[in-house]
Amino acid sequence: MTKRVLFISNLFPNPLNPSMASFNWQQIVALRVQCEIDVIAPIPWTALVRQRFVETPHKEIGINIYHPVYYYPPGCMRSLYGQFYYWSIKSIVRELFAKHSYDLVYASWLYPDAWAAAQLAKEYDVPLFVKVHGTDVNRLTTGTPICLKSLNIVKLAQKVICVSRALKGKLVSLGAAPEDLEVLYNGVDRNIFHQMNREEVQQQLGVASGDFLVLYVGNLLKEKGLEELLTAFKLVMNKGGKPSRLVIIGAGKYGEKARQLAASLDISASVQFLGSQSLETIALWMNAASVLCLPSYMEGVPNVVLEALSCGTRVVATNVGGIPELDKHDGMLTLVPPREVAPLADALLSVQANPLTPPGESSIISWQENAERLYRIFQGT
Repeated sequence: MTKRVLFISNLFPNPLNPSMASFNWQQIVALRVQCEIDVIAPIPWTALVRQRFVETPHKEIGINIYHPVYYYPPGCMRSLYGQFYYWSIKSIVRELFAKHSYDLVYASWLYPDAWAAAQLAKEYDVPLFVKVHGTDVNRLTTGTPICLKSLNIVKLAQKVICVSRALKGKLVSLGAAPEDLEVLYNGVDRNIFHQMNREEVQQQLGVASGDFLVLYVGNLLKEKGLEELLTAFKLVMNKGGKPSRLVIIGAGKYGEKARQLAASLDISASVQFLGSQSLETIALWMNAASVLCLPSYMEGVPNVVLEALSCGTRVVATNVGGIPELDKHDGMLTLVPPREVAPLADALLSVQANPLTPPGESSIISWQENAERLYRIFQGT
């Protein structure tokens, strides 16, 4: 029997940010094969101040998507954000439950999203399932109000799905019961992220075949290690034996500072900021790149690493979160300590000096396989 699922998360593409949290979009699309799904993806009111937006439900390939406005006081009363989130989506949830009989609520991000979802699941007497990603768990400190509320969510949920063993371990160390937690790694869309003819892709993107191309994909935030990446890239330019180029894909509040840092390091001519891009375009750049670099301070298991490995692209990433859990893929994945420039530069120089032939078919699971396992978790099997 097909289950009807109500998915709740601010981590979902919306009209103001169509490329946001593509991993949740891809999982929900894959899950649609087994379930009927409605999505509530609130948009913070602060984003509406910056861009005009009219709230309208819309439909994507059989999925109804609603974007209510999430009201909250910025920068204060954070321990009450769950209540603000709940009040912001309560009316649309009431309307949807009046139309449909949902079998479960599935929330992504521990607090405030899953907290609000937990209250609604309790009100409507349906099971709650939660997915945690990284920062929502890694930022928790024992005994704080948000930590206590987060642990209560774990108790209320049928299962909390962790995208890495490290996240499960962190929750257990905070007091969560292991039996309440399930590890399920994210997948990749193999129709998009696969090995292509590198020379053809480079020609399409205007990349010289002899260039050493370093690629970053992700949010432009300080904690993503962009300062270390730019500084390390300067060392690569000084020490490397090939013309070097750094391409940065993504948007975020550190973007302007990153551009200023590139200018102060006198590397602006070799650094290209492309902003947000479609998954298809990202896959092209991954196939054109010599290496994907992700020097984050904390992570779950970032999808860009999975996607790059599926494209046969080498990866240099920090040994944080669930990244060390990934198979080394015949030397395609190199780990370095976070917040350190010299080891990062050395790893990039090593990739430049020692090119590897990509292995055969990737062992990274697909989103279809991920969704099938998630559906079994919903069924309790």
